[in-house]
Amino acid sequence: MTLHEAIEQVLQNAEKPLLSRDIADTINNQKLYKRKDGLPVSASQVTIRANNYSKLFTRESGKIKLVKDDIVSLKFQQYKNILVHQSDITRTSGRSNRINILIHALEELLHEDNYQYYYNSVSKIGVNYGDHNRRPREKLLVAYKLCDWFFKQSNRNSLRLSDKLITVLSGLDWFTKNDNAISTYFEGYNDFLLKIAADNKGATFSIKIEHSLNFFNEYEYDDQINHIISKLIDQGNFAYMAAQTKTTGIFIPPFRRNAARNSRGDFDVILSKLRNNYNEIDKAILIVPSSVLSSNTSFNKEAREQIISSGALEAVIGFPNGMFENTTINVSTLIFDFNNRDNQVFFMDASNILKEDIAEVVRNINNKESVRDISRTIAHEDLFHFDLNPKQYVIDIDDIKVKSGFQLYHIGKLIQERKSGAMFRNKNSLYVGGEYRLIKVGDIDKNDLYFEPKENMLGIDHDEIKNIDKHIVRGGVVLSAFHKRIKASVLPDDTSFVLGQNVYWLKFNEDEVIDEYVARELEQPYVTRQVEYYSKRATIARLNLRALMEIRIQIPSLEEQKNILFKEFRKTEKPVQEEDVTNKEQDFIKTLKHTLKQPLSGLGNDFTSLKSFLEKKIKTKDTIENNETIVPVFDTDTPEQIEIHTLINTINRMERAITDMDYILEQAIKIISISEPAKESIELKKCYANIKD
Repeated sequence: MTLHEAIEQVLQNAEKPLLSRDIADTINNQKLYKRKDGLPVSASQVTIRANNYSKLFTRESGKIKLVKDDIVSLKFQQYKNILVHQSDITRTSGRSNRINILIHALEELLHEDNYQYYYNSVSKIGVNYGDHNRRPREKLLVAYKLCDWFFKQSNRNSLRLSDKLITVLSGLDWFTKNDNAISTYFEGYNDFLLKIAADNKGATFSIKIEHSLNFFNEYEYDDQINHIISKLIDQGNFAYMAAQTKTTGIFIPPFRRNAARNSRGDFDVILSKLRNNYNEIDKAILIVPSSVLSSNTSFNKEAREQIISSGALEAVIGFPNGMFENTTINVSTLIFDFNNRDNQVFFMDASNILKEDIAEVVRNINNKESVRDISRTIAHEDLFHFDLNPKQYVIDIDDIKVKSGFQLYHIGKLIQERKSGAMFRNKNSLYVGGEYRLIKVGDIDKNDLYFEPKENMLGIDHDEIKNIDKHIVRGGVVLSAFHKRIKASVLPDDTSFVLGQNVYWLKFNEDEVIDEYVARELEQPYVTRQVEYYSKRATIARLNLRALMEIRIQIPSLEEQKNILFKEFRKTEKPVQEEDVTNKEQDFIKTLKHTLKQPLSGLGNDFTSLKSFLEKKIKTKDTIENNETIVPVFDTDTPEQIEIHTLINTINRMERAITDMDYILEQAIKIISISEPAKESIELKKCYANIKD
């Protein structure tokens, strides 16, 4: 049995669509198919095989189902074959001719008799005149799948809503129970409305198509497709309800950024229509790049002020990357209710949970449920600085459980120096083997405590760098903050590096915190929540240097920081002894060196001062007092500062430094002395018999 035959058998027995994971588990449990390498069948293998056999399988809401059980898939295959055949004939034709092929196919589908197809035992399509309610919905789904397939094949630059975003829009509760009149303000095609109308089989839909409203469409056949889509939806009004008509406007500004289009002008038009047409619209959906919600540019601030001042804003939902095909821009959806202005705004950050359960996201939006770090309702007066970024409201960065003996510090209060990288305009000055190696974002590995330079790293020569003090670093912590997470490593003290673009460097106060401790603490979940809160930008969310200074971390005493680092090494299983030193061993040695550096440095400074003090006393033959200062003091010094430099305190401090080094070395000996536990063989049967007795 082949794998696709096994998948078909599983689906036939189940008599329902299944997830790839469930199909793979069934195949493995029943041993229907065996891989040559002996490994079990994986969910991804099932998905790929199902995609390769589109005549046997189709997908619906993430599940795999048999085509022969799905009339929509059969009709889709029929029209798809027609489009493929005609496209092959007119392969050299321009875009307009290819669009005409789709127009003719949609017109043919539109004028089909309103009957229901069924699949019989001899694999032929027949007709059934008994059910007139299901057919219109099937026709809408066929048209939607046909448009979706065609545009993905023929025009990869078109802006299209993803299946996930369409599913969210389709699930909005007011679509499910009303006569819906929808107007779209969008530079693309309205085929996504076919899916919305088909999914809400208990409602009716009409699409308002006027050339003056579709001001984004540049070609006449764009309007032709939208008119056919409108007619298909009007024909599909199979539910006749005595309900009040709900008018909805769907506004999607242009996402393209070429110079020929004035994006601000288009957005102005949309805001104007929202402002002027609210008497004619009950609901409105505005989809914008997420950066618009918190951008500091004057135009975006003005736009947010208009939106908030209208009092009609009902909800703001932030989505993850991929909600529009052919663009990597993160988008957010603003929902307006012009009839019920209750001064409450529901915020939701769906950037993480949408990948897990779309139905849960839709339910949360409709019910306006509060979920920690995900969703929350805010009173209108609590909106601050006209900021509409959902993260600002749903994530509580002050909700940090501080451990006993720890204190919270802003990173900006712990550093002595900071630097940020830049892009070198003359890329020809970068080459492998340059005097200073260039640290890029991809060179920082969050799994390595210490930064390990690679042999093939690009570098740059000393005389090619302008403002060299701004770019050259050594020691300290190097980090990047992309995709809502921080990657940090400790730099060696004996090598100089150059910071690349979007790379930050921090020099911490050694009297308060150890570099290694900070690098590890930045990976903790409570820090990640803060990074999500402060990260911005529409395409790739990242943390800027100013926001990084606001991140708070928990800091214990220096002694406890050393204990934490040593405990981390104790948890690591001792590797099998080899001739070469392992990375873990190197990390241990570097940590040992770094933790010894502080007491050694302090001891050396105190010893030098004490030596000079005693030499002067010997030369002048003066007496020695415990409270004498061993270094010169100034009139501006406080009593506390003077007390630090007294002879007795200096000697006590030197004694503590020696004790610290002794403790550190003692812990190191314990770590390297860890050995494999002694093992012995036992007779399990005899052991069990003894226990039983």
